[in-house]
Amino acid sequence: MDQSPNLDDWIARIRSRDASTYEDTYAGPRPGGPGVVARLIEELHRSDDGYTRGKFAELLGEMGDESVVPVLLAELNHSERGARIWAVLALEQLGSVDGLEAAKQYRAAHADEFG
Repeated sequence: MDQSPNLDDWIARIRSRDASTYEDTYAGPRPGGPGVVARLIEELHRSDDGYTRGKFAELLGEMGDESVVPVLLAELNHSERGARIWAVLALEQLGSVDGLEAAKQYRAAHADEFG
């Protein structure tokens, strides 16, 4: 029996501003399947604020799919610091050569954002 949560419901709980709802969802079972990465990218792009974009950047980094590196690289130019920081962390977690180099360069050029 599949214990994977419904993707739409899971996304709604991830988007929650209630810390308990978000943390319980983040720590709990995650949806699987071929459409999850694409949906996380879609949700990241739908989000205007750095806080929510950061949530989705973090989740993309945890997916382990290096195809998201270009999406995360683009986040390094976001107007909000939180989105940029989470993009750097996600790139580091993915561990791809291009992503790691971009994260390293970003950290060196913007050390004040990490202090």
